[in-house]
Amino acid sequence: MNKDQIKIAVVVSNFNVDISSKLLECFTDRAKEVEFDLKSIQIFNVPGAFEIPSTVKKLAVTNKYDAVVCLGSVIRGETIHFDLIVQQVAQGIREISVESDIPVIFGVLTVENEQQAYDRLHKGAEFFDSTIKMIDLFSQIA
Repeated sequence: MNKDQIKIAVVVSNFNVDISSKLLECFTDRAKEVEFDLKSIQIFNVPGAFEIPSTVKKLAVTNKYDAVVCLGSVIRGETIHFDLIVQQVAQGIREISVESDIPVIFGVLTVENEQQAYDRLHKGAEFFDSTIKMIDLFSQIA
């Protein structure tokens, strides 16, 4: 597939916004490095990680995008909230990924503390590379 024709939707959680925004920055920095047109990336902000799957589902069925990327972070706290959110987000994204005709990239960091999240910000670039590889793979299969 010609990279000039690719359209990518990115769903970004605003919870832990410092981390999410830096993940997105690493994602778009990598896109710039490979001369990918940033106008072909549309960003959708959601309040938290829990809202990512429903937004991804709506985007995936529009047929406007070649892939949907999920970016955010869930940091373990003192309650079971972390476990509940991580499980629901991962399961929701997995279900949409399997049902969808386009790649859905899981770029939600699930970490024990903020430092682990900051140590993994470089993953944003890897999420971009994975997106392009999966778009290419899906187009070969089609």
